[in-house]
Amino acid sequence: MISVIISGHGNFPLALKESSGMIFGEEDNLVAVPFLKGEGIQTLQDKYNQALKDIPEEHEVLFLVDIFGGTPYNAATPFIVKDQRIDMAAGVNLPILLEALGLRAHMPLKQLLNKLKTISQESFQVCSEHLEKMKITANHEREDELL
Repeated sequence: MISVIISGHGNFPLALKESSGMIFGEEDNLVAVPFLKGEGIQTLQDKYNQALKDIPEEHEVLFLVDIFGGTPYNAATPFIVKDQRIDMAAGVNLPILLEALGLRAHMPLKQLLNKLKTISQESFQVCSEHLEKMKITANHEREDELL
């Protein structure tokens, strides 16, 4: 099993956890750790230490943070260097979190991270591109009906 720690600036991680709860219900081994205004990297690392204490020893741990190179990312990096059962991905959003929660019991951490890379690309969609595809499909269907 993989435990997940969501972190980011402000209340963003709390909102992600709440939103995922609306879809999946309450999840075990999912922790939101906000980085609040006025806090420093040491405070955030202390919060990470506390979150890690509550995670079962046999679990792998996935940090999902908001920004690559931001304080939540930098604060988590020493934990990853020290413990190979921990890793991190930056750029978390709700589709990524939901996918992680849905798959974390079915694959090891490295495999999950590879899957999340593809989800990130698939979840970013441009509406006008979809509308254009729909228009092209509709035109082809009309042409086929005429034949």
